[in-house]
Amino acid sequence: MNILFVVKDICIEHLGIMLFSSLLKPKGHKIDVARADYKTIFRKLNKKKYEIVAYSAPTLLYGFYLGINKQIKRDFNIYSVFGGAHPTFVPDIIQDNSIDCICRGEGEFAFLELVENISRGYPVRNIGNLWVKEDGYIYKNPLRPLIRDLDTLPFPDRGLFPNDEAFTKRKMHVITSRGCPYSCSYCSNPAYNNLYNNHPGLIRRRSARNIIEEIKQVKEKTSLRLVMFEDDLFIYSFEWLDDFCDLYKKQVGVPFFCYARADHINNKVAAILKNSGCVSISMGLETADDHLRNNILKRKMSKETIINAARIIKSYGIRLETTNVIGIPEGSLDADFETLRLNIRCRVDYSSVKLIMPYPGTEIRDLCDTKGLLSDIPLSSCRAYPFKSIDIKINRAAENLLKLFAITVEFPFMILLVRKMIYWPLGRVYALINLFWDGYVSFFRLYPIGFKGLFWGVRKYLGYLKDIY
Repeated sequence: MNILFVVKDICIEHLGIMLFSSLLKPKGHKIDVARADYKTIFRKLNKKKYEIVAYSAPTLLYGFYLGINKQIKRDFNIYSVFGGAHPTFVPDIIQDNSIDCICRGEGEFAFLELVENISRGYPVRNIGNLWVKEDGYIYKNPLRPLIRDLDTLPFPDRGLFPNDEAFTKRKMHVITSRGCPYSCSYCSNPAYNNLYNNHPGLIRRRSARNIIEEIKQVKEKTSLRLVMFEDDLFIYSFEWLDDFCDLYKKQVGVPFFCYARADHINNKVAAILKNSGCVSISMGLETADDHLRNNILKRKMSKETIINAARIIKSYGIRLETTNVIGIPEGSLDADFETLRLNIRCRVDYSSVKLIMPYPGTEIRDLCDTKGLLSDIPLSSCRAYPFKSIDIKINRAAENLLKLFAITVEFPFMILLVRKMIYWPLGRVYALINLFWDGYVSFFRLYPIGFKGLFWGVRKYLGYLKDIY
């Protein structure tokens, strides 16, 4: 069978889809990918027979993908499948006439079974994790058990995406684990845990040797310069980290990037990371306000812990990126500027910042619903400030601070001026400034892959300009 995955950004590696490809190829099936542009998709579907069109849909892209899918279903007789975060927590989207099937939770073996059954003419209505619509009736199947041993999964098909980043042969993305034990109110992980009744086996990790083997296979074929570990909690287990980093240094020896929580950082951990090649870390700072951080976001972390972790990371010569959230319910612009000042105090190399998004299934979504804070624009169509406001200037200020946040952390003397600038109607100009600052920091600080990587970077950011103008 031929399956077509539609993605908005085809210039990056989508590890989940690449894993599907590795599972399906040995069974004689084929996965192709297409940019989410209907003219391109129309030509592709006219040229070749596809039985399934599929989407991995986060909430913010669901409305966009649904529009594409409606066009496809209007012109072609093809089976449509939606998986990912949004279908997992809002499975009722299957009520839409253009959607034939949705997948909740882990999709690898559910999707494989679906494809195998369709190809053989078998029924598909009783496959675990899937909600299937047939003849106007929706079959709501229970969740299948989680994949216990992640080492049993194949390595992602790294030849699937025609992405320019891969052509530079200098950077690869790797996921080493699944699951998170924390209950941050703005994250979907607690909601995911609830689906499985907080089973003690939710946190799963690949073996060090399995991960090393995947990286070595890429390194042998490319000029690999940077490995990016995409786990939310790469340093969750000290014992695993110690074993992995020792093996990594001996058999790979390539600089790497990872994510971390401040309360997992100490001198011993930082020394292991530095010694094995860690060049940059992304750490959640989120907000400087203690009430917002611990009572609203449920981070359960003190400001002193964050400051100390930043000091340790910087003392070992590791680049530090922080993730931050502004526009938090019960917060204020003053609190957001305090967050900016805390980033300055921590001497971060780059401050990544987002507007809070109350995704379906999260605790903060429940809070917003209870207090009637959300605007009438659904998140699946939202690209800006998601909350109601009696003053449009407040919304504009939050959106503009988002765009000026990182560069102000770099140049603190701008703070007083930025206090005024956020009320000016220059959002597109600020977005452009932020875009180029993000590009500069990415390629010269956080992700050092050399000047050849800039060819991919320039094309990527020129593409993003279309979303601004």
